[in-house]
Amino acid sequence: MRSTLERGLSFFDRLCMALAQLAIFVMMLSISADALGRYLFNRPLQGSFEFTTLYLMVILTFLGLPATYASGGHIRLDVLRPWIARIPGNPVERLNSLIAACVFGFLAWHSGLEAIAKFADGDTSFGVIQFPLYWSYVWVPVGCGLLTLRLAVEIVFPRVDHEDIH
Repeated sequence: MRSTLERGLSFFDRLCMALAQLAIFVMMLSISADALGRYLFNRPLQGSFEFTTLYLMVILTFLGLPATYASGGHIRLDVLRPWIARIPGNPVERLNSLIAACVFGFLAWHSGLEAIAKFADGDTSFGVIQFPLYWSYVWVPVGCGLLTLRLAVEIVFPRVDHEDIH
């Protein structure tokens, strides 16, 4: 059962991480084009700052969360881990996953409601280029929701790091 869930979540992790990587690549191109245009031709790229802050940074941050967690890339405090890992059933790991799942589930739920409201309103930005803001609200519930699912799997099937037990 765990392997089936893991394969499904891993597919979506890779998809979200690919979108996050694409976002950072587009961010690099956009900022470079803006800087070159600004300093070489005295013509900055209109809307570059808004596009980067409203879309690309949000995509990069929230779509990168699940895959980063799955690969163990988050910062962890491992001072007591060798002794805690010896407790049968990994209750501390399960408790940590439960707390994190509650927090990210709450974020996913409320940001999802906000995204639906923004889509219904057709919210746009002010300025020369009016960006549809509602698309920037989509990425928070997607990233937090996928991370919540991954944490829920960790509650039921906690990871066992054999190197910590010795």
